[in-house]
Amino acid sequence: MAELRPMAITTSRIAGHAAFRSMVPMWIAALVATAFVSLASYPGFLSYDSIQELAQARTIVDGSQYPPFGSYVWRIFDWIAPGPTLMQIVQNGILEFSFAYMVGRTRMPMGVKLLCVAAFTALPPILGPMLVVWKDVAVGACYMGALALLASVTAESTGNRKRTLVALALFLVWCGMAYRFNAASGAFPLVMYALWKLLGTSSSARQTIKRILSGAMLTLALCAVVWVMNNYRLPSFERLARNTNSDSIMKYDLIGISVFANKSIVPDINGNSVPVDYLKSIYDPRHLNITANNDREHLVAPNPDHVASRWLSAIKSNPLAYLRHRTAVFREYISLHSHDVFYVTHPSVDANDLGVTFTPTAFKSHVTEYMWKSGSTNFCRPWIYYSASLILVVALFLVKAGSYRLEALTAISSAYLYLMPMYFITPAADLRYNFWSVCGCVVASILAVAGICDRGHEDEQEMKKFHNASSINMGVSK
Repeated sequence: MAELRPMAITTSRIAGHAAFRSMVPMWIAALVATAFVSLASYPGFLSYDSIQELAQARTIVDGSQYPPFGSYVWRIFDWIAPGPTLMQIVQNGILEFSFAYMVGRTRMPMGVKLLCVAAFTALPPILGPMLVVWKDVAVGACYMGALALLASVTAESTGNRKRTLVALALFLVWCGMAYRFNAASGAFPLVMYALWKLLGTSSSARQTIKRILSGAMLTLALCAVVWVMNNYRLPSFERLARNTNSDSIMKYDLIGISVFANKSIVPDINGNSVPVDYLKSIYDPRHLNITANNDREHLVAPNPDHVASRWLSAIKSNPLAYLRHRTAVFREYISLHSHDVFYVTHPSVDANDLGVTFTPTAFKSHVTEYMWKSGSTNFCRPWIYYSASLILVVALFLVKAGSYRLEALTAISSAYLYLMPMYFITPAADLRYNFWSVCGCVVASILAVAGICDRGHEDEQEMKKFHNASSINMGVSK
């Protein structure tokens, strides 16, 4: 028996080397995809909030509208290689390599798997944000990386390896939560997946409930650490300025409620109500900033007193108007309309004093032109991905396929939980806000298709065995 253990270890290593070699084409595809995006936007497109994040990385974080975590991370990469390029390569690389791993571990033909990587990179809701150094992409990269790390934990994984991979995955989940104030909603399924990988699934209802509660508590603990990270300046632990995003959203909601209720509840600078016809003329469900910029007469009070109490009172008094406003914004958010998708990418580097410049090339122009044209197509509309993935994952369970069920369920659950709160809190319909939800739905869809195909292959094998057994029995009876 003592001689069997070294033989088992050798066999496991051989299998591991074979699995690694089979992934080499996928790693190459991920590398090419990452390089493509970097070359198409070199040195990395920067919008206003990207520039603010980099500026704070080089000076001092001040909180307010932007989570400081991204600036802390960027400070490290900017020290290694000043500018946006390394930051963009790292976050896009984590996303691409993690996605390639998730697809590569399926039993689909290699040509199909390589095509999946190329298609993933070319999809407008994914390519558009990746061209820009945005925290939305960083969230998606962290969550996809966590999913890939957890998927790599197998029954053959040793205790130390399993704990290390789960710990790394949870660290990436925490990073994803820290990048955006609203990212925590998508973390819970990933945390639960980590617990299942660490402890195994349980057939006992009581044990299952305990693990769900443990997952909820762990998610809350991660949220608490994120709150400290994004509310105190490091390393001095000075309290940062209060985040003002919620005030802006509530002010936007007051305008929207007024428009749909046909009565003004929006104060001007003197405390009087702004005429409702004027509010209708400036209201735009695509973005609160567009609505603010339309206020050319500056009638709306910039900082209404007691905005939170006004907001709650307005919702209580006009619940249907609030829901109609939020539905209008959310329809723009998921592009459930006939006009072009809003703000598909940011195709340049905004003016800055950080020494980052942009030089146009024909290749960059072709890619950005592709993005502009995609805005009128269904391939750019997030609701298409949400609907398709839901149908495919449901089908995966209906056919009782055994392969990739847990991974597909985790990905789509995280994507939908990230999406659902946005109905109430999104201030705008920027395509990039859908980034992780679309990424999660795409990987869930591919895993669902792979699982359904595996189920079909298993049925064929069973039918062949049945026919062979029947033929043998017929021969014996003769």
